[in-house]
Amino acid sequence: MSITLTHRDGGMEGGTEADLAALVAELDGPADEEHPDVAVTDDDSSWNVSAFQDGTLVLENLDDSDVQPCHIRDVSRTEMLRVMGMLVRGDLTSIHQLDWHPGYS
Repeated sequence: MSITLTHRDGGMEGGTEADLAALVAELDGPADEEHPDVAVTDDDSSWNVSAFQDGTLVLENLDDSDVQPCHIRDVSRTEMLRVMGMLVRGDLTSIHQLDWHPGYS
């Protein structure tokens, strides 16, 4: 499985589950409307989890426009790590069972 991490500055690189804590910690920096999130993408399935400074998680499939994005609000940093870890491990079943709401927020 190939994973891409997207940093707040827009930089992208391959990564592992061990890199997630540092990625999520980037959200604790100063507020930035242009770069408010970090993300993890499963390159094989195109599923993406984005985490925002305000505590929102967004789940979307970057290659399938028929799949509507969904979100969860008021997520702790610990929960962000847990959900991103599920994606890194390829546990899409568990991710889809979470209490997602339609749309970006």
